[in-house]
Amino acid sequence: MNLKRRHALALAVPGSLLATSLAGCKAGIPDTMKIGVIGPMTGPYGLRGKDLLDGAQLAADDINASGFKITGKPVKIEIVSLDDKADVETARKGAQSLLDGGVHAVIGPLLTPQAAAVIPIFAAKGIPQLFTATAAHLNTLGKGNTFRLQANDALQGRAMAVFSHDNLQGQRIATVVESGEYGQGLNKAFTEAMKSASKQVALSIEVDGKADVNPTMAGKIKAARVDVVVLLAREPQLRSLFKSLEGVGYTDVTVLGSNVIRNKNVAAAAVPVRALFAAATAFDAEEFPAGRAFLNAFFAKYKSEPVWGAHYAYDAVYALIDAARRAESLSADKLVAKLKSIDPMTRVNQQMRFNAEGELVHSSVAIYKAERGLWAAQMRSSAW
Repeated sequence: MNLKRRHALALAVPGSLLATSLAGCKAGIPDTMKIGVIGPMTGPYGLRGKDLLDGAQLAADDINASGFKITGKPVKIEIVSLDDKADVETARKGAQSLLDGGVHAVIGPLLTPQAAAVIPIFAAKGIPQLFTATAAHLNTLGKGNTFRLQANDALQGRAMAVFSHDNLQGQRIATVVESGEYGQGLNKAFTEAMKSASKQVALSIEVDGKADVNPTMAGKIKAARVDVVVLLAREPQLRSLFKSLEGVGYTDVTVLGSNVIRNKNVAAAAVPVRALFAAATAFDAEEFPAGRAFLNAFFAKYKSEPVWGAHYAYDAVYALIDAARRAESLSADKLVAKLKSIDPMTRVNQQMRFNAEGELVHSSVAIYKAERGLWAAQMRSSAW
């Protein structure tokens, strides 16, 4: 479809987008399409999880107001939320709870450990699952029913390696690696890319996902005379890294983090080092041509702006209802098959097409810099 034509359709009123060409109701279509949203709604990652839930609910409200129909039958969209508390066992139990509640599709989890735990649970029932977790291997855990909403860590790790040695001109690069699946997966891609460029990592420090980067670790960074620290961990580790570097009097370094630190709270906080950059597999809504309309609607409903990636969940709901409309069904197998064969009529990211493995056909990684309380885009590429 012509891009201009797609853009026009994406901005059209919901009624024209969702209209069906068939008259009459089709037997077997339920009154309600239940979409589960699973992720941390409380705790350290609660703002991000709540962001996805708010985006999904906004889409559901818009769609319900438009009078969505499948083959002429009115169908209501219901969002069912589950707080996994960033805990693997809670996520497993929550996934089963969503299945028992009869969800037709799922958005989430947000984090890799929880995603790895629940993907097999949803895969056993063939439920379409759209998620933002970035570990490269996650889609292999499903049975063709998983769809990633942004680029994976194989691409992100390569991007971070290239940016750290080519753009930042890092001479002595240290990595701080979360010991779990997220950090280890990113580190694998990063290390392989460094080797391919004939570059070396001067120092690698492993930190537990629930632990801090302590002064002893910061002391090792100082002793190694590191000029670029690549953080393959999360926001709590970034904050403790800053504190510990200040504590040992070694702040003349540049820090490059991954997508999980690129949120507005981090950008707004004090940056005690030379500079803070972040790679990102997710982009701000305003970077998309149709993003401003979404942001206006989001603010009108919640009286605040998204923290991170609400528009990804918003688009995921639209992708699911477009698949349901075209499949003329809410059965899991037909929804999965349709998601793999269409360019979903989404509202913000208008290139949300999935390949056979459930990865985005059009995926890229961007680099941002924390400046004056905001993340300023530096560059974006699909080939690193």
